Amino acid sequence: MEISAAMVRDLRDKTGAGIMECKAALAEAGGDIPKAIEVLRKRGLKTAEKKAGRAAADGLVATWVSPDRDAGALLEVNCETDFVARTEQFVGLTRSLVTLVGADTDAADVSLLLTRPLNGKRVADVVKETIGSLGENIVVRRAARLAVPQGTKGLVASYLHAGGKIGVLVEVHCNSANAAKSGTLAHLAKELALQVCSAEPAYVTRDQVPPEVLEKEREILRAQADMQGKPANIQDKIIQGRLEKVFAERCLVDQAFIRDPEGKQRIRDVLKAAEKTLAEPVTVAAFARFRLGEGIERRSEA
Repeated sequence: MEISAAMVRDLRDKTGAGIMECKAALAEAGGDIPKAIEVLRKRGLKTAEKKAGRAAADGLVATWVSPDRDAGALLEVNCETDFVARTEQFVGLTRSLVTLVGADTDAADVSLLLTRPLNGKRVADVVKETIGSLGENIVVRRAARLAVPQGTKGLVASYLHAGGKIGVLVEVHCNSANAAKSGTLAHLAKELALQVCSAEPAYVTRDQVPPEVLEKEREILRAQADMQGKPANIQDKIIQGRLEKVFAERCLVDQAFIRDPEGKQRIRDVLKAAEKTLAEPVTVAAFARFRLGEGIERRSEA
């Protein structure tokens, strides 16, 4: 049977495998697409271990929020190329896995997630089969899960940027069920998620900054050229003032609100405005932010 370019393209779109691999698989399967997919899977499984050492810096970040908005999950799954990251198979795998993380309180630990059942198999085995089918290394890299504790009121919101390049979860607490279900709190949480995505805070409040991090900042500031020769008490005052800039960059509630073009409004002001509307306290309990490929050395195309 003659293998047409359209058949090769169709199989490649479904699997992400190379052109020659698709052509050979179709020839072996007599032009039957489902059988060709099986051929690719069988061939790929034999080489999955070899692919495991290859750098995977592309892929997707996915988010999931429960129907009641009381829990959310964040997941990064990596592959080698953007082409594979856009295939139905890879997208489907990522969505299935982030749903598993959301439904299982322990599955944010990737080592445990890989042992969970998916479509009658272990996640680890499904990932191996997908490596075989798509022809690239695939790594379930990291996961996070936020949930409003039992007996506490609030919600979890998510934000996904650029189709899966950055994902964010934000957990917000309040005092009443009415506030938790309100449009005001939902809007606030979405705005906070966008803020976390754009401004990249490391902590919610300055109280969360570890003492060793503050001490390192003080050392750096004290070593700056304009500090030399100044009395210690003057240095301390200057350092304290400059630490405020550090807090304004790294602590969410101290950051300038990205919606305010003049930069005068801080996130703490946004929270106060929501508290005034809801007539009760509102706090940011936690957030999580994943940027695709963060910290991974990308494969050279040379």
